[in-house]
Amino acid sequence: MSILSPELHAPSRLEPLLAVDPKRLETIQTPYQDFNRLSRASGILESLPLRAKRQFRSYYFFNPPKWRVWARTLGSSQRMEPSFASIGAVRSGTSFLSSYILQHPHVVLPLSKEISFTDTMRELMAYFPTLAAQRAAERRNGGAVTGYCTPVMPNPRWIFLAKSMFPNLRIICVLRDPVERTFSHWRWDQKRFQSRRAKDPHWKGFPDFETFMRVEKEAIRAGGMEPHAFSGAHAGYLRHSIYAPFMRLLFEQFGRDRVFVVDAAKFFEDPQSTAKRIFAFLGLPEVEPLVIEERNPGPSGELDDGARENLAEFFRPYNEELYALLDKDFGWGAAR
Repeated sequence: MSILSPELHAPSRLEPLLAVDPKRLETIQTPYQDFNRLSRASGILESLPLRAKRQFRSYYFFNPPKWRVWARTLGSSQRMEPSFASIGAVRSGTSFLSSYILQHPHVVLPLSKEISFTDTMRELMAYFPTLAAQRAAERRNGGAVTGYCTPVMPNPRWIFLAKSMFPNLRIICVLRDPVERTFSHWRWDQKRFQSRRAKDPHWKGFPDFETFMRVEKEAIRAGGMEPHAFSGAHAGYLRHSIYAPFMRLLFEQFGRDRVFVVDAAKFFEDPQSTAKRIFAFLGLPEVEPLVIEERNPGPSGELDDGARENLAEFFRPYNEELYALLDKDFGWGAAR
């Protein structure tokens, strides 16, 4: 089976016709609305009601209230094991992709789209549905699986932990043009973190984008420790976009036939077709996904031609290594 283009499964005539429940889509999208409202809240009086309402959601974008996870550890220990994980680096389209994958009627939602692997096994399993919920979903829709969608690249620790806990996991991995992803990551962090510190004298010496990239490139080439991004997998902005080492280890641990690689650019162009190919890869019956609006876009901004060419040149050997590994040329760095 190709890791890039698995064949669609022909639906059986005996399979019931399935359709996405619009209420499911609303459940998936509400956490993004919560996140955006909290991000825009100007003070405690505005944010407090939003935080209070957030305590009782049935599903979260990320970082659910700690008490909810703790309370679930006290309940049933008989829980579904995830059969899939959708991963990538931050700002690769992982959230948008998750909104399509989690639409499928056979997918029983976890407590949160993103799951931390720093928790204990009991805390980790508390994120997943109970076996009773699985049986109810099977009766209702004819099948039930669960999974999660977390931007873990390029952290190799996730690969080892996931393999030890869930060796039969199927993995969807989205890869975005490294230059576009790096700049989007920078803008995201500037909006969410650095803008709050702009007037603090402690942060007055924080470098601009090109200076930060120059320092990180020098550190990577010298084999030293690069400055880390504010968000993501405790690595630099450039390091998040060097995919080949992570992908090689992923193939070694799980096997190529258990990894479905998504070209982010093609997914953004036609998300429904990509979603249907992923459903087939996961062995799920064919369903027509509902079209959704991107709920987690990055801040606007343009990268000037000189900086773009500089980054494209830096990433060229790393991209070529990835193309050879996947036997697939994504065309990154081509003239715009």
